Amino acid sequence: MQNVDPKRLVGLRRQKGLSRQALAAKAHVSERQLARIEAKSPARARPITIERLAKALEVEAEAITGEQPLPEVGDMPASFEIDPENLKALRARKRLSRSQLAARSGVSARQLARLEASRRAVRVTTFKRIVQALGTDEETLSGASPVTPRPEKMEDVGVRMRVSPQLHLAYDLVSFRYGPTRREIVELAPLLFVLLAEGSLAWRKERAGQVDELIGRLQDLGKHSALYGASFLEYMLEGADLERASIEKADLMGNDVRREEWGDGYGVPFCDYLCKLAQEMGIEGTVDFYPNDSDATIGFDTIWGAEPYEVCRDLLGELTGGSKLARRALLRGDVRLSEIPKDLLPAEHRDARVAWLEGKLSDQGRVEEELAAVLLSARFEEESTPRAEADSAGEGR
Repeated sequence: MQNVDPKRLVGLRRQKGLSRQALAAKAHVSERQLARIEAKSPARARPITIERLAKALEVEAEAITGEQPLPEVGDMPASFEIDPENLKALRARKRLSRSQLAARSGVSARQLARLEASRRAVRVTTFKRIVQALGTDEETLSGASPVTPRPEKMEDVGVRMRVSPQLHLAYDLVSFRYGPTRREIVELAPLLFVLLAEGSLAWRKERAGQVDELIGRLQDLGKHSALYGASFLEYMLEGADLERASIEKADLMGNDVRREEWGDGYGVPFCDYLCKLAQEMGIEGTVDFYPNDSDATIGFDTIWGAEPYEVCRDLLGELTGGSKLARRALLRGDVRLSEIPKDLLPAEHRDARVAWLEGKLSDQGRVEEELAAVLLSARFEEESTPRAEADSAGEGR
């Protein structure tokens, strides 16, 4: 048995930022045994126990027994400073929210918020927990080394493409309502598209099967009765074959079946499926298709396989409080949804939020809103005038 200086042991443990439970686990010593050693003066322990404690504390065994001076604080820092910008960059690179990093590291979200706000010193254990949770090194977290770029090559797949203010707003509304970042929405886009595409093809295949069944019944009728026009069944059969071939090729736009000789050449199967799906789900106000409302929708000029649309219209109405000026400020991109001060987002601050948004509308935006109001008034008068004239003519008779 050897003597142990309990005050030194406690001082070294605290200098390392370790609780008694943490040191016991790290040194493979029972917490009860460690408590007895720290409580007695002088204390005695087996050499193997002292060696384990010294190794866990990263000091020589003699520093615990008192036979060697304690290491200088500069040689064994009691705390580390965290660079706030590097911490934010590392968290963003891992795509972790503050609460997610808190769950991984065991450091509270409130403390992480303080660390991201200004340069601060933390205990060694806190520092190392964050290092481990972020999968980085001490030099990077402390700011001694810069944050390296992501190792994988990020292809330019629409992330940097030029998009309309309305599409920017659509991303912001989706993020605000459901939680994912814009990047996460883009990363999910292939998965969501494939699910919708396969759903569209399955829907068409089901309808094609119904056509086959109906044609079979018509053929039977033609065999046993005078069914005028039965000769046209061959065209229906050919059309059904074209539809099946189109489905087999995953021709979502229906380019192989939208031919002038088979109809008017219009109508897109994928678009029909999206409209049907939205209607069946009863989500008006969350997803709306507006073929004639260019001011409020995405893709008015052209959009692949879908009608021009608007998402989260109800949410946009709540945020803008029904104000056309506030709505136009967001639609034009004069202000982004993420720029609205958080203290203005609660429902009880609606008036202040609306006033703030209206104040962000540019002069050009105000001119556009005034012009839109004039055009709407003129359209209303034009539509109501014939009705009024007809009523007058009826009264004259």
